[in-house]
Amino acid sequence: MKNLIKFILIILSFSITLSCGYKVVNKLNKNNYTITEITTSGAPRISYTIKNRLIFNSSKESNNSLTLKINVDKKRIVKNKNIKNEITDYEIVINTEVKYSLLGKTKEARFILNNSGSYKVSDQRINTINNEKKLLETLTNNIIDEISFRLSKEINDN
Repeated sequence: MKNLIKFILIILSFSITLSCGYKVVNKLNKNNYTITEITTSGAPRISYTIKNRLIFNSSKESNNSLTLKINVDKKRIVKNKNIKNEITDYEIVINTEVKYSLLGKTKEARFILNNSGSYKVSDQRINTINNEKKLLETLTNNIIDEISFRLSKEINDN
């Protein structure tokens, strides 16, 4: 009898907690928008990469049309110096402001993304440049993923 009561309580607790009303974010329906126009300003290399990847990742069959204005600001800051006052680490901070408007629904909004990382200065200049390029690529990919996620989330909420 005690086992039956425990079993019923477990079943009831699972059914109550699993039907809480929250929806799981569907990763398969990630890019449910079409970008009709993108205007970029700021850091040219990062802006160009963001623009091309967002256009490539957008869905061509979607009914949700967007226009985007993206402003990218990149700053390179000295993070550490050694005893000889030589720079040992740099930090790169990328601030991205995205303004979007959903065509047909006259909805306009904006959001700001901040992404940063650091890299070491090498003895050879070419290694330092390669470290900076790798970090910029990683930060740019993170920004693109975050923009895609936020746009999908905003469109799905409507």
